[in-house]
Amino acid sequence: MSEELANTVYLGGIPEDVTVEQIKHLFITFGEIKSVDLPIDSETQKNRGFAFIEYEDIEDAEAAIDNYDEGELFGKIVKVKPAKPYKPKSFYTKPVWHSEDWQRKNNEEYTYKERVRREKQKKRDEEERKKEEEKAKKYQKKQ
Repeated sequence: MSEELANTVYLGGIPEDVTVEQIKHLFITFGEIKSVDLPIDSETQKNRGFAFIEYEDIEDAEAAIDNYDEGELFGKIVKVKPAKPYKPKSFYTKPVWHSEDWQRKNNEEYTYKERVRREKQKKRDEEERKKEEEKAKKYQKKQ
């Protein structure tokens, strides 16, 4: 756990109608709470199903994790884990194949692979044609 988040726990799987006050009331039993962050969904105006609880002391955070992980909160089993630093996910607004570099690379590769495939198929077809001709010659000689 990173030093800056050592006293912060992640609370996941909470019902959407749980409030900050209810979380504080339940988790104060493990130690003095510095803050509770309960993200709200902008569309529904309800919580997003998780919260972060910051304790004054690391030992209090560890006690909450040890005692409440996989515990029940208003009828739901919740997870209480050490908080991890937020890592924004990079994403693209367009699929990767819209990139000119990707197109160029993959079209060249496809063209090369397709050419090789066609050449191999042509050789197989030619060999098969020769075998058929030999069979026909043998058959004609027998008659």
